[in-house]
Amino acid sequence: MRLVLILTLLSAHPAFGFLQEKSVTCPTSPESISNDSVIALILARGGSRGIPLKNLAKLDDRQTLLSRALHTALSTDGFHSVWVSTEDDRIAQAVERDFPHDLVRVHLRPPEVAQDHTSSIESVREFLDHHPRVQNVALVQCTSPFLGVRYLDEALQRFQSLRVDCVFSVTRSFKLRWRKEKDGRVNALNFDPRKRPRRQDWDGELVEAGMFYFARRKLLLEGRFQNNNCEVVVIDERDSLEIDSLYDLELARKIIGSTVE
Repeated sequence: MRLVLILTLLSAHPAFGFLQEKSVTCPTSPESISNDSVIALILARGGSRGIPLKNLAKLDDRQTLLSRALHTALSTDGFHSVWVSTEDDRIAQAVERDFPHDLVRVHLRPPEVAQDHTSSIESVREFLDHHPRVQNVALVQCTSPFLGVRYLDEALQRFQSLRVDCVFSVTRSFKLRWRKEKDGRVNALNFDPRKRPRRQDWDGELVEAGMFYFARRKLLLEGRFQNNNCEVVVIDERDSLEIDSLYDLELARKIIGSTVE
């Protein structure tokens, strides 16, 4: 059962024109959050070079990339709370319009931590700086429209029961990779050309899918999502689409439309 968070000190913020967190020393009730609690965090900045305001891009008449990801996170049993970190007034207002305050909370980050060159780990660390009681974060990427509840459930189960430092999503690849060297020669990277493997003869390679990253506070404050004490969740290739371009967005719309029909 989801626990309701209470923020009591709020003030007007001139850059956004509406309420912003002011007291950030204890954003969650000390009685409700524990060292094992996992919060879901979505980074949704307003700037995007490829697709303007990408996070609010429509997938169909009812949902955007962001709202679809939020519904998935809210449908996952086990998150202490769900947060959106944004610097953009339009995104913050869309979240507050579409989701009750006790289900999804908005963290307003400064614009300087929402630039093209800002890394995800920087934005997560900025969030942690303002939420010192949060010990575990599940970074959920809304640019993965086919993220399913079952994947998040599996990640949560592995993260909590195996006591690892991180869990992230991967796909399994059976592609044979080559590299062109400086001298012009090409060399095989993951197989022996004298004995080309058949698909059924090997386990393939794990490739990051970018859907989610579960990590503990200590690891995140070190400036990374992963170390060698990680577990992975293997994602079906058909679900692994990431929205990086207008083509990807149109493809996602077609797939969603075909499943509805």
